[in-house]
Amino acid sequence: MTAFPWFPIGHQIACGTVGRLRAEGAGYQVLHDQSSERLMLVIASDSTAGKGAAASTVATKFEGVDFSGRSFLAISMSKAEEPVPMLQWPKRFGLPTSPDIKAMGKAISDLRQRDPQAEVGSALFVTSIEVCLPVKDSDRPEDLKRLAAQILVGSGQIPSLDIGSVRGLNPWVSAQDIEFFLEALGISEVLEPPAPEDFSLPGRPALEAFFREYVIEPSADPARYDALRVQLPNGILLYGPPGSGKTHAVDTLVAALRRPVFRLDLGEIGSPFIHQTTVAMRKAFEQAKRSAPSLLILEEIDAVAPARGPMSHDHKVEELTEILRMIESAAKNGVLVLGTTNRREALDPAVLRKGRFDQSVHVDYPTKEEVELALRGMLKDRPHDLPDLSKESQFLAGHPMSDVAWVVNEAARLAARSKRDMIENDDLEHALARLGSSS
Repeated sequence: MTAFPWFPIGHQIACGTVGRLRAEGAGYQVLHDQSSERLMLVIASDSTAGKGAAASTVATKFEGVDFSGRSFLAISMSKAEEPVPMLQWPKRFGLPTSPDIKAMGKAISDLRQRDPQAEVGSALFVTSIEVCLPVKDSDRPEDLKRLAAQILVGSGQIPSLDIGSVRGLNPWVSAQDIEFFLEALGISEVLEPPAPEDFSLPGRPALEAFFREYVIEPSADPARYDALRVQLPNGILLYGPPGSGKTHAVDTLVAALRRPVFRLDLGEIGSPFIHQTTVAMRKAFEQAKRSAPSLLILEEIDAVAPARGPMSHDHKVEELTEILRMIESAAKNGVLVLGTTNRREALDPAVLRKGRFDQSVHVDYPTKEEVELALRGMLKDRPHDLPDLSKESQFLAGHPMSDVAWVVNEAARLAARSKRDMIENDDLEHALARLGSSS
């Protein structure tokens, strides 16, 4: 950046009065307008951006400016419409919404038709006139999938560029918006969510089968279930002791469904101000409805839905009523509510009636058989020489699932520290011994 405008401060041009330099790039500058609270985009006519502007369908929107023997194009816009390189848009304005994606998709499509060699990531997006101006040609093939991820969700580290994964990170865009945007970038291979048979919850065969039957399969074949008018669950409650794996099970389901997720830790959002907890719950549910199909996760639900009694405060009854209202209308609004609690017995019976939490599933500490399945699942992608895990499974039976995961990771760490490429029985035994000494 030169830190100085191309024109003297206070100089009058066609669309305003030259003020401080706001930003610049190859062939363009964004200036403050001294005469108003607006910005001005000034483009050198002989630059790649200037030639792109002259060739675009919005060329007439620009004003011609001549200064010191050079020609420029200029246009005024509000500060909220500041032009930025396409790749920097999420950093400057946050995650794009549906209107943003439609405007950017159209502008990118027009740019790629006009100038197929232009680099899309560095192209200047002028929001006010919905045009993308080329700044330079691409000197190597662009990774358009990575670019799409960076624009749609603000990060190129998305595990999978499919509609569900994108909406899980950016619920403000619809499936149609994403398809349109990817098509504008020439991306046709959009991954589908995993098939029901690919869903796996190692060490929890009964819970895995339940989730597959009541959630995964209906989500994979919605037309059939709709045709038969199947009423999907409004809510599913997982209950059991701390550390039994309830949160891990929910997170695994979330990863498989790839839907927008909204979480409320009801043990933490409780407000000392009457009605504020109800407001927070209502806001989360409204966001989940707008982003449907979606998931609303209510952790520690017993914090706001305890059994009512003669000494219950009115605002606590109001919070319970709000929870019941939300859950009763969840399925018809495309929202699946997942609740967790360590104290099912403390819940108001009204919460557990059919039509609210339609299904309650007990998640206890694992048995020996479940531990062995979990160990094999966790070791599946790690090189190991452990043909028999019965002894270790017996030791870990009745322990929290987090202990099982810790032991596997500790065994892998010990193997790596010993300069070996495979986990051996001694590593697992040492990890178990360390678990025993720390508990």
